Amino acid sequence: MEEIIPEHPVLAQAVRLGRRLTETEEVRRFREAERQIQNSGRVQGLIEEIKRKQKELVHAKHYQKINYIRRLEEELDRLQRELEDLPIVREYQQSQVEMNDLLQMIQRVVVDTVSQKIDLEKGGSFGGGCGAGGPCRCRS
Repeated sequence: MEEIIPEHPVLAQAVRLGRRLTETEEVRRFREAERQIQNSGRVQGLIEEIKRKQKELVHAKHYQKINYIRRLEEELDRLQRELEDLPIVREYQQSQVEMNDLLQMIQRVVVDTVSQKIDLEKGGSFGGGCGAGGPCRCRS
């Protein structure tokens, strides 16, 4: 895959930031947890069984088989709990939370930094209207 390098300097900086993010401990932990999930026969087996039961549930609901629906929902709950109780799944979920937190923090820093700079440049808040009585016909 050919890498596209943006011409705008800010976008080029964003690409560099993205590359640096891939080197963080949070990303390393996430990738390792993801690898363990993908290589776990137990996890993959539970995921396949959950998918199979979900398909059965869709069919049962279509044919309005109330007792069968109830039984499938209970089985799905049990399988989901079993999956979520596995240590490697908990580690994977925790690493997802940490990655999300890091990305949200970065987003917040960028937004706050830009907002503060814009507010300073415009001289703080100001009232509405142009005050010139031009096309908008305001005098405020």
